[in-house]
Amino acid sequence: MSARGRGIPRYLRPMPKRVLGLPKIVWTIVVLIVLLGIVEGVAHSPAVTRFELVPIETMVRQAISLLGNGSFLKDALLHSSLMILVSFALASVVGILIALVMHAFGVVRRALNPFLSVYYSVPTFALYPIVVVIFGTGAVPIVITASAFAVISVTVKGLEGFDSVPVVIDKLGRSLELTGMKRVRTILLPAALPDVAAGLKLAFGYSIIAVLATEFILATQGLGWYISNEYDEFQIAGMYGAILIVAALALLANAGLGAVLRRFDWRRW
Repeated sequence: MSARGRGIPRYLRPMPKRVLGLPKIVWTIVVLIVLLGIVEGVAHSPAVTRFELVPIETMVRQAISLLGNGSFLKDALLHSSLMILVSFALASVVGILIALVMHAFGVVRRALNPFLSVYYSVPTFALYPIVVVIFGTGAVPIVITASAFAVISVTVKGLEGFDSVPVVIDKLGRSLELTGMKRVRTILLPAALPDVAAGLKLAFGYSIIAVLATEFILATQGLGWYISNEYDEFQIAGMYGAILIVAALALLANAGLGAVLRRFDWRRW
């Protein structure tokens, strides 16, 4: 590294485009191939049975078969996708609003900070019986549980972003009489976008996890329910096929969302 580069803090240095001469995407593919090779090797070893693990080829065949099944697409894939999107949207809006209120009112921040510190120590899914008692069964308790699981990541990262606005810029806005929503739109949100984007990416992952996990215990349709039902009926190949679909869709959706959110990260421009 050049002398000039050594004087720059590590967190401000641009990420290297190549590692050991190879681009990052190649390393991602290498890691994926290695992991798939390990799974394939274990599946063909005498250490496991077909009731525990099936070969990758069988998983792929089952996944392709499921994607050609209209009932699976409608009752499982589409249903879970809608639950994930609604939960993610709700967590995003509520999380940003909470962060704005905490940033604007010190008393609210002091009141909520202890809860933010211990939030993920509380087993959120243990509260689902209360949600069911209040809202009944169906989509509503799933969305509420998943949103509650994802909202804090948006709140925490949003608050970090709002707090990072330089004082001089904030004072400039006030001198121009930018108050209320004008200040939020022209100063706070643009300055906090990189941190908010990071929180949104985390929230999307949490929404996927929470929706599928909640469907295991609350739903009668959806990907989570389908995987659980296949397991209960010892349809192991179908279970792994559905898991492969979940993994592939989560990977693609996360990569797509990350690419979109990076366009709002002015620190990379």
